Amino acid sequence: MPRSDEFATVDGFEMHYSAWGDPSDPPVLCVHGLSRNGRDFDPLARALEEDYYVVCPDMPGRGWSEWADDPAERYTNTAMIEILVGLCDELGFESLRYVGTSMGGGLGMALAAGPLADRIGDLVINDMPPNPETDAAPEALGRIMEYVPNPPTVETMSELEAYFRDLYEGRFSEMSDAEYRRLTMTSARRTEDGQIAPHYDPRILVADEESEDDPDPWDVWAAIDASILILRGIDSDILPEEPFERMQEVQPDAETVEIDCAHAPALNTPEQIDPIEAFFAG
Repeated sequence: MPRSDEFATVDGFEMHYSAWGDPSDPPVLCVHGLSRNGRDFDPLARALEEDYYVVCPDMPGRGWSEWADDPAERYTNTAMIEILVGLCDELGFESLRYVGTSMGGGLGMALAAGPLADRIGDLVINDMPPNPETDAAPEALGRIMEYVPNPPTVETMSELEAYFRDLYEGRFSEMSDAEYRRLTMTSARRTEDGQIAPHYDPRILVADEESEDDPDPWDVWAAIDASILILRGIDSDILPEEPFERMQEVQPDAETVEIDCAHAPALNTPEQIDPIEAFFAG
């Protein structure tokens, strides 16, 4: 079945998602990184759609999902966890497989150890440690803090494609010219004055209010009972080697795949997609 664009209202908030495959097949939920959107999973979804119903939402403030009136409320991890639970409820997902890239991986850990612990059977974490604030390299966090709140506004799509190439080449796993063109076309929006900008709200970079009752992220990781597959870019500065090894020590049954790239594997080649297919089939 061809990809379809769908919308669901969750807690009064309109969510857009790409849907692939037959809704009667076992569901796979794919959640993207911080400033990305659900179309990043097109290659993976295309490979899985014969056997699964693949749902790839745009998280709030990204893609075609609604932008928040109050970013400090809607864009926190806590709020995004709640909206993913609501989306699964809305779609009737009683059990599911989950793929999360970067931020989506962090949300997946929280869901698999918490509100969706009884529903997520297979969990794929794509290049994300349990606690990026302490596990990631400082320069990686600095890079994110610099570019995410300051997306460019340009005159042409060619300029936007050049921006994405400069931002992602040498970090994402290798992509063809056609793949960069697709990424650009699915990551662009027109501004009020007719210019072009990346398809996300510049205000998405917010933090949850800290509480003494918040669990340690590594305790969350340890609490996950789902089967786990970890993908890591060998040169990743978001998931360096030390926390990657610790993740395996804490979850010794987790399967791992390392890809020759930085942050993050784009899930666009057989060497990245085949292990996910085999993991889900196992």
